[in-house]
Amino acid sequence: MHPSASLRPRHRLAVCSVGLIGVAVVAFATMGCSCLPAEAASFDCARAARPDEKAVCSNPKLSALDSLLGKAFEQAIKSGESGDPAKARSDARLSLIRRRGCRADAVCLMSAYVGVIEDLESDGSDLNPPSFVNAMDMVKVTPPETRELPLKEGECTSTRVEDFGGRLRGDTNFSTGTSVDLTNGGTQVDYDKNSAIIASRKGDPVLMCLTSIPKNCPPDDDRGRMYTVTNLRTKQSWSLPDSQHMCGGA
Repeated sequence: MHPSASLRPRHRLAVCSVGLIGVAVVAFATMGCSCLPAEAASFDCARAARPDEKAVCSNPKLSALDSLLGKAFEQAIKSGESGDPAKARSDARLSLIRRRGCRADAVCLMSAYVGVIEDLESDGSDLNPPSFVNAMDMVKVTPPETRELPLKEGECTSTRVEDFGGRLRGDTNFSTGTSVDLTNGGTQVDYDKNSAIIASRKGDPVLMCLTSIPKNCPPDDDRGRMYTVTNLRTKQSWSLPDSQHMCGGA
């Protein structure tokens, strides 16, 4: 999917398998590796030397995300005209820099992995963050409630649900999808009926983390920012964009 296109419906999936094609191996040249043990990732954990590699290998969630990232990258570079393989390679390179910068910080790594998986969706992948992803794994301490949006990738804020409903105005059955407004001015959109959002109540406290900022956008068009939000009452989470279109779209 090109960045100018509408965002595709997001279907949550559970990911448990590991050891498929990985981005973190040798400068993003696509290469296969054999199936690894459950605690391993797309690189050989027996040879993990960097702090980020060791952290990924020791954390089942990060390991699963690493494997999913490899699959998403493979899909994106094979997407042809339906996607953007060149941008996928660029996003993958940037993601490795971001991951290395996290060192052994699992909180930072969680946000980094989720962010690049979301970036690769706009490049031609049809994979999105798995169901275990939640904002609580992206903070060390819950931040105080504020009416400000997070501004940097990996930054989180506490806010509340202001309202939610169908994606299109007047849709009381969520047949057009789901939208949610937060008291800090944040808005998120899902083309599907999102059960986590629908289970919320007005005024529910939520933790909101900015995981991805779209790259190479036209001036004054920053649509398509991706946020992971966890409702602190229900403990349910969703990872969604702030707009129906990426920057540069309709």
